[in-house]
Amino acid sequence: MATLEKIRKRAGILVMGAIGLAMLGFILGDFNIQPSTKVAEINGKSYGVEDYRSEQQVLKNFYEMNYGDNLDAQLEQQIEDETWRRMIRNSVMENSYRYLGIDVSDDELKAMVAGDQAGGAGIAAFREPHPIIRQMFTNPETGEFNRYIMMNYFNSLDREEYAQERQRWIFIENEIIEERMNQKYLSLISKGMRPSSLDVRDYHAENSKQVDFSFVAKNFTSVDDSDISVTEKELKSYYKENIQQFKRDEVRSIEYVAFDVIASEGDDANAKLWTVQTKAEFSRIEDDKVVSYINSMSDQPFDARFYNISEINPILRDSLLGMDEHTIFGPYFEDDAYKLSKVNDVQMRPDSVRARHILLGYNDIGDVQRAEEIADSLLTVINNGGNFNTIAREYSSDEANRSIGGDLGWFAEGEMETPFNNACFDNRTGDIVKVNTRYGVHIVKIEAQSRPIEKYQVATIVHSVYPSNATDQEYYNRAVKFRGKATNIEKFEEQAREYGLDPRVVPDISKDQRSIPGLGNPVNIIGWAFNSEKGDVSSIFEVDDQYIVVAITEVHEGGYASFESVRREVELAVKKQKKGEYIVESMKADLQNANSIESFASAQNLELQEASQVLFANTYVSGIGLEPYIVGAAMNLPPETLAGPYIGENSVFVISVTNRGEPGTVRSMEEIQRTLNNSLQSRTSYEAYDAMLDKAEIEDNRLKVFYGR
Repeated sequence: MATLEKIRKRAGILVMGAIGLAMLGFILGDFNIQPSTKVAEINGKSYGVEDYRSEQQVLKNFYEMNYGDNLDAQLEQQIEDETWRRMIRNSVMENSYRYLGIDVSDDELKAMVAGDQAGGAGIAAFREPHPIIRQMFTNPETGEFNRYIMMNYFNSLDREEYAQERQRWIFIENEIIEERMNQKYLSLISKGMRPSSLDVRDYHAENSKQVDFSFVAKNFTSVDDSDISVTEKELKSYYKENIQQFKRDEVRSIEYVAFDVIASEGDDANAKLWTVQTKAEFSRIEDDKVVSYINSMSDQPFDARFYNISEINPILRDSLLGMDEHTIFGPYFEDDAYKLSKVNDVQMRPDSVRARHILLGYNDIGDVQRAEEIADSLLTVINNGGNFNTIAREYSSDEANRSIGGDLGWFAEGEMETPFNNACFDNRTGDIVKVNTRYGVHIVKIEAQSRPIEKYQVATIVHSVYPSNATDQEYYNRAVKFRGKATNIEKFEEQAREYGLDPRVVPDISKDQRSIPGLGNPVNIIGWAFNSEKGDVSSIFEVDDQYIVVAITEVHEGGYASFESVRREVELAVKKQKKGEYIVESMKADLQNANSIESFASAQNLELQEASQVLFANTYVSGIGLEPYIVGAAMNLPPETLAGPYIGENSVFVISVTNRGEPGTVRSMEEIQRTLNNSLQSRTSYEAYDAMLDKAEIEDNRLKVFYGR
């Protein structure tokens, strides 16, 4: 059983890391299904809610088999993301597979999984098992692949007690098949792409042709806005000529106000009063009942750790430690809470310990009682002279230190789990003890302890100052009154001013955005925004300790942005162009009179700079950045010629070539061809699918279906 559990863990981690789970999508959160049940349409194929949920459940089952039934928020998010990604991938690829006849036969799958066999007539031989299979059945310490354990694993899958493991394997097998089909598809594409002799010559020229040049540059910022004029006609002309620059995804811009629910003075007074009243009762609690009393009364559980005097809170250090052991200090205010503290125990304890351990993990053993039995057996062997280090290397589940005999090194009090910590600090050097934690059963050997010092265990009751129901209702009522009058965007802003609230602006929210500044989980807000119109004002959202009201300020449905929405961007581009032309005009007279670039630089009162070994294939010029137009011009100018002015990315240039290295004869066409071919092959693996995604027609209705109004 332990072997099967290890195999399961390795398989789960590798499948989720190597084959996929690219986290691209959107957290759907709690479903709020609307009448429209078409979640998506991809290349003409519709996916309904049941289709989506079915795909989601397959993934969820696999995650639960690896992480248990209680998946945290991050894993739930990964499931949602991967569900969407898989729906797109399957829809985009399935037609191509079917059209090209791409498939994986049973014999091919067997050969690929097991490796080291021909796999039958016409089936490709695989020297090694698939990486997932090799990972599952390889000893992590020796790196040795165990074919015998692999065969036992597959033979056991038909047994009734391994039904769940069989479901896990079916998922892994399907992923291996999908990966293989994708490899075949990409292989077909890559084999059809070969660099030609012209490609080889161009590559050689681009990577061997280089130039040195002197240049004078005058930055656009040297021209003031008042020196140029820009007309409306010029702006619109630039917009039309460069329309592709203004293609946008579907986005929403919002502004929102937040009513932060903050404890009132009355809430503070009530919390303090409760603490004062509790102090008398706390003083009467018997020593052996202090822990249970604190755990029942305090907002924070009893802290069993012992602290040296330097670690104790300064608020307590000077007051509490000078008092009688049973004297209670407080109430005192700290970290938004009123507290009562007393010294619960004083001991001479080491400040740090060095220990070894053998962990019998519950996940590996599979049964708590069995882990206890094995621990007792090993403890008996050790107490009868067995070598602790050797037994740790053979039996411990802690991969981080099992190879070094379970050595944990030195650690201070409080660094380990409380039961483990107490076992190490309550006992003495040389003791070997057994202790249980949430990870499993530990056999602990205390190797050494530092010199004992006086340490204190402080019992503290914590009563946080929370907003009461009445306070919460008061803030909610304020939000309701605000929303009642904020019926449109104009009144929203008017009410914000009246309430003294500063609306927070959030531009260009996308459908798959995961966060909004100042808010926790914004999924419901984003869902509402993409089902609303410009000027709409939301109902009240409750996010953490806030009541939120949102207004839609801009709606862009995707495609080309309107001229007005990008006016500022267009103005900056046209001004840049105009400033370049202005500088060109200011240079012409000096350029005509100059007999060298040095005399031109002097006439313009500009610095003469040098660019060395600039390649045609790399348009970056040290000191000025990327300047493709300037580099291209330099490559084709005769030496010692004063050329320009040229308008670059950020400046206007005048240049003079000082040296040029021309490409020689192609000495090794085969080597260049291999380089280009390798580049094409590597690009195929991601560019082919990206190209298919670009061409795919994807209608994403998740927000409408799950968060529609």
